[in-house]
Amino acid sequence: MASELDYGPAHTDRQTFVAIGLVASLLIMVYAMTDLQSLVAESAESLNGSRNPSWVVTGARCIALGMGLIAVGMMFRVGPGNMQVLLHEQREVKLIHPVGFEKFVTFSSWTLLSNILYFASALTASVYSTDGGSIPSWLELVQVNMFVIACGSAFLTATVVRYIILPDFVDSERDSQYMFQYHEQVMHNFAAMFLAVEVMLVAPVLHPELALSCVGMGLVYVAFAYLYAYKGGGYYAYSFIDPRKKFAPFLMLGLAGAIAVFYLGILLASRLVEWNVYLGSIVLALWVSLIVQFWSTDPETQSSS
Repeated sequence: MASELDYGPAHTDRQTFVAIGLVASLLIMVYAMTDLQSLVAESAESLNGSRNPSWVVTGARCIALGMGLIAVGMMFRVGPGNMQVLLHEQREVKLIHPVGFEKFVTFSSWTLLSNILYFASALTASVYSTDGGSIPSWLELVQVNMFVIACGSAFLTATVVRYIILPDFVDSERDSQYMFQYHEQVMHNFAAMFLAVEVMLVAPVLHPELALSCVGMGLVYVAFAYLYAYKGGGYYAYSFIDPRKKFAPFLMLGLAGAIAVFYLGILLASRLVEWNVYLGSIVLALWVSLIVQFWSTDPETQSSS
């Protein structure tokens, strides 16, 4: 059972909901006051006009999209998964075995979906460009926002998995082998790698204001997690996301802010690539190498393999 000391006083969940509502309202106001249309148009133009041959960029995007779609298919085909969740009513941590769409309640799966949506929209935009037509503004909006969200969530996910989740498996002596299945690898590793390659090839023009989309995505996921726990599956995919816990409002807003921070890191990397493609690519490759992990570091797992 989760320690009662982890929980705040009564109505802490209401305080969390109010805090999220206030931040969401503020976010909408800032959106309304920001000329996002011109920023999106500029970013979209750079994403769809590469300094590299179009066949290279298109090929890389096809590989990323294809591997992402295969990963989604694998999530349905591999059978029941393994997920350690926090039950809402009982306040107990429990290992469950989700199947089908239930596997998509995690933030990692949303990271995978945002990657798929970005590369799908980028390839669709290239079709419009090839035919000599103009790219619809709605498609540019989807493409840019998905790129921003995918970058922030993919690099955050990879970092958390390598430095928090996988070490916890070792410390608690749990088997982590399923974390290295194909679809898990795409969610936790390849998603960030594909986006890093995209930045190296395209060097997109990005703007700090677009980080608002990352904050929005974080708030949407938190709202979904609460609805799922209260009215759906009855559990939280991550124990820290329970709105009744101490400092829950700060933890939830911290998650949304962290997505934005990682996006801003990609923004700086993209500007470095634009200034010097070789130096920028080295920095990106080093960053990715520090956050991905393709095999278990558990001595017992290694000795048994």
